[in-house]
Amino acid sequence: MTSPPHAARTTPLGVTLRGVRLGDQLSSRDNNFDLLRLLAAWAVLVSHSYALVGRDQPLHQFDTTLGNLGVLVFFAVSGLLIRRSWEYDPSPRDFWAKRALRLMPALVVTALLTAFVLGPLVTARSLGGYFSSPETWLYPVKLILMVPFGAQLPGVFDDTVYAGAVNGSLWSLPVEVFAYLMVFVLGTAGLLASRWVVTLVAATSLVWAAWWVTTMSDAVGSAYVLAAFAVGAAAYTHRDRIVLSTPIALGTLLLCAVTALGPDPLRVVVWTVAAVYLSYWFAYALPRFARGMTRYGDASYGVYIWAFPIQQTIVHLVGNDTDPWLVTGLATPVVWLMAIASWRYVERPALRHKPRRRTTPTAA
Repeated sequence: MTSPPHAARTTPLGVTLRGVRLGDQLSSRDNNFDLLRLLAAWAVLVSHSYALVGRDQPLHQFDTTLGNLGVLVFFAVSGLLIRRSWEYDPSPRDFWAKRALRLMPALVVTALLTAFVLGPLVTARSLGGYFSSPETWLYPVKLILMVPFGAQLPGVFDDTVYAGAVNGSLWSLPVEVFAYLMVFVLGTAGLLASRWVVTLVAATSLVWAAWWVTTMSDAVGSAYVLAAFAVGAAAYTHRDRIVLSTPIALGTLLLCAVTALGPDPLRVVVWTVAAVYLSYWFAYALPRFARGMTRYGDASYGVYIWAFPIQQTIVHLVGNDTDPWLVTGLATPVVWLMAIASWRYVERPALRHKPRRRTTPTAA
């Protein structure tokens, strides 16, 4: 019997060569998304270990950073899965309830513990001065409202390279919520059903990202992470036509290498699209592996929102001239434990209250 079109052919290690169709894999729970997100979050941690001691971050030679690529992966994955979520249950109330239950509980706990436990332990102010400052009480409010810019705590981390920065990683959360809003607007308007509209939005976002990098710092990242989200949403729309295979993935990596030192607009477009494709290839075309890293739960969000303040604490204690890999080595186990605790006692219990799906996904 001959193999059907796009049937997967694998090496002895289980690596898919011929390819799998994205649309055929979306309902499978046997994927590497948890591992991919965890690695992306850890990449941000490693990158920040350099920045917080005043060193150039990995990949700075290409006018980007390892941390930016980690966030790019997050948005690439989110674009696909959030678009799928709307398809499965296009209820405005349920859509926002799911998003809130995923983001807010852990964020609230992080904001409160940072302001009222970590802050008093590391502040240079007296406890009386710390708790009488409006900044102390406004900090959790700003984070809960997702206004992290300028959210500082009195006397906290004033002696570090990034003086006063308490949790710089949270800049991406309001950007992500904006991406959710775009899905919501297009979905309620019925435009997500149009391949042309979704494709046009993705293409426009790539053009915008290419323009942005010529006028703003590439390190800002907000333009091309939104583009990754839009391309990911478009990938869901074209899921019946996208084949994930190792030869294509290797070719994509080669293209990234070729454009690495090329014009910035070209690099941003190529790397953004590549991040989307390679993320899905990693999740669906590779056999599931390193299960021990995710056996205790989905720690990626906890790693992302806890890493920065813990790393700043380490730099505050050991000095600004610390080796970045020492910061990484000291921070990783602490952040990991905090993230697992966040998943088990905050995130997973909250997600049990997610609304149940009301409809079945429509055909491609």
